[in-house]
Amino acid sequence: MKKVFLFTLMVIFSLSAVHAKKITLIAPNGGETLLSGTPLAISWTYSGFSGNEQVLIALEGATDFGPIAYSTVSQGSLPWLAGQKMDGSFAKPAMDYRVIIEIRDGDDIFDLSDSAFTIAAPASVVALMTPNGGEMLEKGSAFDISWSCAGAGGYVSLTLFKDNQPLGAIAENLPASSLRYTWQVGSRLLNGIPYPPGNSYSIQIQWQEQPVAGMARAAKPAVLGAQKTEDRSDGVFAIGIGSVKRPDPGMKDSRD
Repeated sequence: MKKVFLFTLMVIFSLSAVHAKKITLIAPNGGETLLSGTPLAISWTYSGFSGNEQVLIALEGATDFGPIAYSTVSQGSLPWLAGQKMDGSFAKPAMDYRVIIEIRDGDDIFDLSDSAFTIAAPASVVALMTPNGGEMLEKGSAFDISWSCAGAGGYVSLTLFKDNQPLGAIAENLPASSLRYTWQVGSRLLNGIPYPPGNSYSIQIQWQEQPVAGMARAAKPAVLGAQKTEDRSDGVFAIGIGSVKRPDPGMKDSRD
């Protein structure tokens, strides 16, 4: 009887020791709406560990998922750009995400967000208004490229694309607050490249805080972050040959 009692005590103490090891996710813990790329922190508490144990932090969702980072238990928090995964990519916007934190090689000890949170698309600093697709622009005509901008600061550059490939800059380092640029359709691009009449043209606008030489020529996609700093025409537009004014046969030449 005494042996059974001692064995029971040992089992209880063993179970207590196991349950003393605990990790608890604090944030994000559910219900939040996180703007993709917004700086925040994943945080947690723990008990029963030395602090040197390694943890894996991952994003879980039906739309997207993947590891976020490795850390140690004792760190307690980790800077995170909302939605960013270990490979540098950002999770697609969705409403069913949770973060899971798990002790590596630690008796299946883990915790996750109590409920789902939302990762929303990043806010746009700048948005192209025109041309936005479907237009026919005549070569030799003047056309206002227009945009909206959150805030009055910074500069924008405009790049002409054809078949989804950049041809070159139309203009660079324009004050973002000007909200429009009059483009002489058909005029050579800043790199000297001409472009023929045709279809499948689009324009990309890029925002930068300070003037940057050659930024539009590079036409590199902006890194997704807390703010979206580039935008493209939603659809393609065409550039036509343009009309040539012919003399009215009913009018007399003034030299006669």
